[in-house]
Amino acid sequence: MSRAASKRAGEAAEATVIQRVPELAPAPGRSEHVDAETETVFVPHAEVPTVGLPVVERGTPVEIKSCGVVATVAQSHGRFYLRKRQHAHLVDVSGVYLFAVTTPHDADVLALKFVPATVVGEAIAGWVEPDGRADYAQLAWTRVFDQAEVDDAE
Repeated sequence: MSRAASKRAGEAAEATVIQRVPELAPAPGRSEHVDAETETVFVPHAEVPTVGLPVVERGTPVEIKSCGVVATVAQSHGRFYLRKRQHAHLVDVSGVYLFAVTTPHDADVLALKFVPATVVGEAIAGWVEPDGRADYAQLAWTRVFDQAEVDDAE
């Protein structure tokens, strides 16, 4: 998938997630570091669990990251693309990621999960430092979700 197509898919998934989770609203001013924030307290439930959070408090910055359940014709697991500067900001403001696994060719969301940025940091093996682009890391969705969580949604 080209970079532009990947960006469009991510934006479509983001819009779907914000509609699906009524406690979310788009981030004010379209921040470069977060996509949304919680307008009311979010209480986890079976369809949208959390990791290490009894609730997600009102006003919490949320970065929505999505990836396809498979990434290639070879059917490898999709990966979340995390930017180092954005991650550092989320840690600084006690933000959370809302991870979404989608169907391969559209934005149908199969599974969602809130994870504090500090916990995500523990799962990052290292940052890639490419020439001319921002530092990033990739995280396979299988590091965030159990296979059964995604299989049950298909």
